Amino acid sequence: MKLICQLLTMTLLISCSYKKEQIKPVCDLPDVVSFSNDILPIFNANCGLSGCHSGSSPEGNLDLTTTNAYAQLTSGSSGYVDTVNPELSVLIASMRSVSDPMPPSGNLDDCNINLIMKWIGQSAPNN
Repeated sequence: MKLICQLLTMTLLISCSYKKEQIKPVCDLPDVVSFSNDILPIFNANCGLSGCHSGSSPEGNLDLTTTNAYAQLTSGSSGYVDTVNPELSVLIASMRSVSDPMPPSGNLDDCNINLIMKWIGQSAPNN
């Protein structure tokens, strides 16, 4: 009986000692990611805002507003998306940056970043 109590106590201590950061969000990503339905809403809410990636002088010369985002991200010379190695895309690196996070208020959550990376991996279609 004493052994059972010790085991239960140890189990409780171990189960209560985890950190919240260890719990990763479960992302329910669609099979096919839509630029207009899935990606643009993320940019509209976090990036294509006044004083950020919009207007006549967008940050980094990257305009992520609805009418310009796709062309800006996928032009051959931009380098923002790498459809062969999505995790190496400049866009993904910027969103995961610790020293200069995008958006400046803090990195996007892993689910949004994974959704964008999946879209890039699907050859970044304009769908």
